[in-house]
Amino acid sequence: MRSRIYTGKVLHARSWPAKNRFSYPVYFYGFDIDELDDLDRDIFLFGHNRLRPVAIHDRDYLTPGPESLREKLEGLLRDDGGVGSLGRVDLVTSARVLHYVFNPVSFFYCYDPEGLLDRVVVQVNNTFGEMHVYLLTDLLPGRRRGEAHCRTEKVFHVSPFFDRVGRYDFYFSDISRDDLDVIIQYSQGEKVVFAARLTGSPRLLDRWTVVNKLLRHPLTASLTTPRIMRQAARLRFVRHLPVYHKPPPISPMTIRKAPPGPMARLGRSLMKRFLSRITKGQLALTFPDGRTERFGREGAQSASMDVKDNAFFRRTLLGGDIGFGESYVAGEWTTGDLAGVLTLLADNLEELEENHHLLSALGRTFEYTRHALKPNTLAGSRRNIEAHYDLSKDFFALFLDRTLTYSCAVYGGTAATLEEAQRNKMRIIMEKARITEQDHVLEIGCGWGGFALESARTIGCRVTGITLSGEQLELARERVRKAGLQDRVTLEMLDYRHIEGTYDKIISIEMLEAVGHGSLGTWFAVCDRALKPGGVVAVQVITIPHDRYGQYRRSSDWIRKHIFPGGHLPSLEAIREASEKSSSLVISDVEGIGKHYARTLEDWDRNLKEHHDRASALGFEEPFLRKWEYYFAYCRAGFATGAIDDLQIVLEKPRGDKGP
Repeated sequence: MRSRIYTGKVLHARSWPAKNRFSYPVYFYGFDIDELDDLDRDIFLFGHNRLRPVAIHDRDYLTPGPESLREKLEGLLRDDGGVGSLGRVDLVTSARVLHYVFNPVSFFYCYDPEGLLDRVVVQVNNTFGEMHVYLLTDLLPGRRRGEAHCRTEKVFHVSPFFDRVGRYDFYFSDISRDDLDVIIQYSQGEKVVFAARLTGSPRLLDRWTVVNKLLRHPLTASLTTPRIMRQAARLRFVRHLPVYHKPPPISPMTIRKAPPGPMARLGRSLMKRFLSRITKGQLALTFPDGRTERFGREGAQSASMDVKDNAFFRRTLLGGDIGFGESYVAGEWTTGDLAGVLTLLADNLEELEENHHLLSALGRTFEYTRHALKPNTLAGSRRNIEAHYDLSKDFFALFLDRTLTYSCAVYGGTAATLEEAQRNKMRIIMEKARITEQDHVLEIGCGWGGFALESARTIGCRVTGITLSGEQLELARERVRKAGLQDRVTLEMLDYRHIEGTYDKIISIEMLEAVGHGSLGTWFAVCDRALKPGGVVAVQVITIPHDRYGQYRRSSDWIRKHIFPGGHLPSLEAIREASEKSSSLVISDVEGIGKHYARTLEDWDRNLKEHHDRASALGFEEPFLRKWEYYFAYCRAGFATGAIDDLQIVLEKPRGDKGP
């Protein structure tokens, strides 16, 4: 018999972001995996794949299934590029004691037929019920005689106090000749931030050593988790270390994933019932266990999504469509065609909107309350605008065209590129507003100055633009100076409610969405007061169909929570009613350009993905970039299916009306 039992200790040493060090005594086993059945026969307290006071179960290790440990190892190594000749294998692990064990880490020492250590397979378990396997096949000489060293990237979440970046360095003593000594160093950049060490002295495994350890240390196996949790509580509540929430698994070697809890199981059941309502197209949904189900009917429109983490079902159960988007940002589900998935769901909007339950209703009520607490008052409007538009001018420049126009473009004719389509859109608005060289134009929501510069340069009119974004104002003024148009373009930090003076024409391009239902009348009254008789107001605004407007007003959604706080899409009927009640303005023309917005968003999404590395260099991390990817796809699906539209509305003020 070559199997052993080790008596030793585990040491944990953390150096960043706070120093912490602790150790605890352990005993563990070094099993020759080919001896397990013999040990089961010869040691009456030990069992292999059966219930005994001390036991090893193959199902606890490596891949699921009935295969033996050697078969599982050979399968994993074969998938990784070949097994070669696999000789003796020693498994260093803690056995089940009274049917309980938690093994933070186990090691398979794999030797070649000549008895030389050829590779080490490391199985890591976290406290979330997940298990990952690191295949360390490129062993190099270590720092000490007979020691083997291997480096690998960290791809599995273990401690809540570190994110999933960095690398591991493993150092293994030669257990065939020496005591066991394993060192694991975790580094971020060039700094070692955490180290763990497992040491132990061996004795040959027989019935008496098993009895001795079982009688003298019956609770050792059950103390590992409490010891870890005690230190975690100390780091969190005494040392106040920040916590990183567990991300979904990203590696195919994360073989076992967290089992679904009760809420996730309920969410899964309701999700399947929800998706069964799909009548247009087909959605293929792959569950975390690898099983795929299809919902809907085969046809021209099909999409697929891969759920990586059962947390997706819990999140959508509680948060509905908001939770659905948040789950994508968190990486809990993926797809090769995000816009396709969201477009298919938007196409089935009427069928899917009927699916409500108590928990999602509570979630919708909570989110609407959150939204209602961000009203577009004088102070609230500035906060809401700054939350989005003051992110970073360099970030917006990554996906916008050179005009820095952040609104729907109009393609067609010679307008093939995004920049050409944006200039085409601005030309159309100038024509609809009938702007001339003699006009003084007010632009409500001037952004980075694209329309003001274009109209002043091409027509020669004077433009006064207002904004509530300090970042936009600074860059827009700089662009005006560089263009030499200071005599024609004036830009101010001003709320629309404080507009003074009168103007020949008023332009507002996708600003009305920041006003809110209760202030629509105020907005049109201000325009009426500021517009000269015979003047024109040209508005471009994203709208929602009026038959959904009442429900929309009493709810929130993912866009309003995560992208445009305080945002509100009016309906055309709401705009018409507000303008008729609060002003003398008369709508003379309405044109929908929503289909062009789908293409505009596609261009923005492509541009941002092409500049992914530059966005990362600006400090924008993966979850933020996934949020913007979802934002573009979410809106694109809405415009493509007609769930929302973008209207260019022309309103005229009668010449005989001097305003209120």
